[in-house]
Amino acid sequence: MSRYYGYSAPLIFIAFCLSLTPWLYDFPLNDDWAYAIGVKNFLEQGRFALCDWAASTQLPHLLAGAVSAKIFGFSFTALKAYNLAVSAALVFVFFRTLEEFALEPADRLLAALAFCLNPLFLVLANSFMTDVTYLFWMALSSYFFIRHLKTGGLAALTGAGLCAAAACLTRQLGIAVPLACTLTLAWERGLTLKKALHLWLFPLVAVLGYALWFKYVHGPTWASANYVFTATLKHLSAPGAFASVTLYRLFAVMLETGLILLPLAAGYYCSIGRFQFNPRPDAVLKTYGRQTAKTAERKRAAKSRWIWLTLAALACFILLNGPLPYLENTFGHSGLGVLTLGPVQSKPSAFFSSSLFWYAITALAAFSAAILLGASNLSLRAGDAAVKFVFAGALVHLGISLAGAKFFDRYLLTFIPWFILAAACAAKTDKGLKFSRPAAALALALMAAVGWAGVKDYMQWNRAKWELASRSRPDLRPEEIANGFDYNAWLNYEKNMTYLKTMKPLKMISEWEWQKITGYKAMVSFSPQPGFTAIDKIEYSTPLSSKKGVIYLLRSR
Repeated sequence: MSRYYGYSAPLIFIAFCLSLTPWLYDFPLNDDWAYAIGVKNFLEQGRFALCDWAASTQLPHLLAGAVSAKIFGFSFTALKAYNLAVSAALVFVFFRTLEEFALEPADRLLAALAFCLNPLFLVLANSFMTDVTYLFWMALSSYFFIRHLKTGGLAALTGAGLCAAAACLTRQLGIAVPLACTLTLAWERGLTLKKALHLWLFPLVAVLGYALWFKYVHGPTWASANYVFTATLKHLSAPGAFASVTLYRLFAVMLETGLILLPLAAGYYCSIGRFQFNPRPDAVLKTYGRQTAKTAERKRAAKSRWIWLTLAALACFILLNGPLPYLENTFGHSGLGVLTLGPVQSKPSAFFSSSLFWYAITALAAFSAAILLGASNLSLRAGDAAVKFVFAGALVHLGISLAGAKFFDRYLLTFIPWFILAAACAAKTDKGLKFSRPAAALALALMAAVGWAGVKDYMQWNRAKWELASRSRPDLRPEEIANGFDYNAWLNYEKNMTYLKTMKPLKMISEWEWQKITGYKAMVSFSPQPGFTAIDKIEYSTPLSSKKGVIYLLRSR
């Protein structure tokens, strides 16, 4: 039975996602359209031709999407099918990685399910964004490196380098993986020229090869000319503003991570007072005697006040900025996913639209964040080189992400593996901590239910808006309807950008200028609007309401 236990988490994940009937939703979400254009260009031209909008390196992602489209025919259903498959593979790799830390099977399963059944992961797994593909290569590289730390084999180190190269070719952020490996080897005094060569050869070849190909073969895109480096340098050039934004992001990261990993933190809610930032080893009493142990215990109690200071700092941040959510993209008062239509108050959103819900969940997230920080401290102090590597990976990813001009909640995916590992290892590190598996399992079931309802709602109202705008009308073409960013971009972005590039240099084209070229004659909305006549409407079912939601097609009077 244990032989097949590693497949339990990915199989549960696949069954969960299939219950969402993903084959019914053949349309792009968020930036899916930009990567789909890259796949379409590859299939039609036999070469990589990146969309101007997409900022990531993305090549393995496009190649895998092209294979899926070649087998099943080009459609967003085929592209999302690939993403679901690689998501399941990622869950399997993550589960196997957890095995390297001698965790109990039940704890490994809880940790893996907390990783894949949270709302953030579910939204991205049911898209064609690059986040999951990148995380797969990052996780596989990390697994091989941890195997190297455990066994000393150079083949595992070479595997880590190969997968890190694939990560670099998916997103520029991939350079964080070999950096974290190098830092760990240096810290453990195990860094040699031979190991560095095995680790860095493939990533450096990938980065250099991509840079030469992009400069001399492909040519610049709007994103490369205006966003990737230009916006980042502008963000870094104002130290005061950068420090303020970074501080805000750090608090936001902790609270949103606390929200995402509520199930694991819930297992420790009854032990929150026992999380110390300098724990007393269990051997103190045995080794040094009762008096020394009492002194250590007093110090331990003093140190434990840090957990309450953490909660106080988070409370101050909440008072200043209000409740969650703080970061863009996935979580919102309208539900899950990017809201591309308005007005938000007209959309059926159930508890997502309740201020009371967000204040309550923010309070729980603050406690969870404090627990996760305490668990991180415990695990890091007691952990071996593999534990320190996972921490280093999270830290390097966080540092690079914070330097960027934009910071979305989906970037948290690269940090949460560390907090999951820390939460899973904390009880093993300190025998005084009690981890309640029933409490964690119950919280996980509730989180998964919220994720399922939110993702299903996200799919349903997007499907309705696409069906409404795609209906045949003699005096109104689909591309003349303002129907949200993703819809308008899929129909108009390429041709509008082609026109703009004939008129001016890339650096003179503003981010949303392509939208202004199209003469929109109608708009889609969740409710009728003053000055507009409703010429059509469509109803959709949603788990967030007992009544059907309605989307309207409006035309100016």
